[in-house]
Amino acid sequence: MPWVNNKKCVSCKKCIKKCPVDAIYMVKGKALIEENKCINCGKCIKICPVKAILKDRELVKFKTRANIKNTKDLLDNSKNKKEKKRLIKSQLRQLKREQEIIRGTIKELKRIKL
Repeated sequence: MPWVNNKKCVSCKKCIKKCPVDAIYMVKGKALIEENKCINCGKCIKICPVKAILKDRELVKFKTRANIKNTKDLLDNSKNKKEKKRLIKSQLRQLKREQEIIRGTIKELKRIKL
């Protein structure tokens, strides 16, 4: 499913006009895609003049880069090697915890019978 990089969105509303299922609306001057309505047709991605709407697989790259940048910024503010190691270990623990939550959620969703 497409997603919107709010930093790039210029509020032109072209995506809203192009969406065949009215899954896009504006929140605080930025486009937002309603996941439950989106049919993943890609029309919004093609029409966006500033390339603010991206595909799912691009979200992984975007968030990975953001995580690394944030960690590097924190490391730059750290005073010594010991503090930097502690920070990286803390980040790894946090990511592993998030990973466990995601795995557990996926497992439980697969159990749901409709």
